[in-house]
Amino acid sequence: DLARLLADAWLPGLVFNGAIDGSEHDGSIVFAHACRLGFEGIVSKRKDSRYVCGRSPYWVKMKNPASEAVRREAEEDWGR
Repeated sequence: DLARLLADAWLPGLVFNGAIDGSEHDGSIVFAHACRLGFEGIVSKRKDSRYVCGRSPYWVKMKNPASEAVRREAEEDWGR
């Protein structure tokens, strides 16, 4: 698992913040909390799906529309 892989690697600046099992926490509660903290959003995936480098249909990113990073990204997209 990712926590074990990172524990064995020395990568300055990279921290594993933990994973939340969907059976213990509702994703909407986690997302609402991330928004209250001002985070950009959350990333979720099916527990039984494998890690795939790059974009993957198994990973879902939920963006906080009130986050500065997301607003800045939207402004940049509007300028295209």
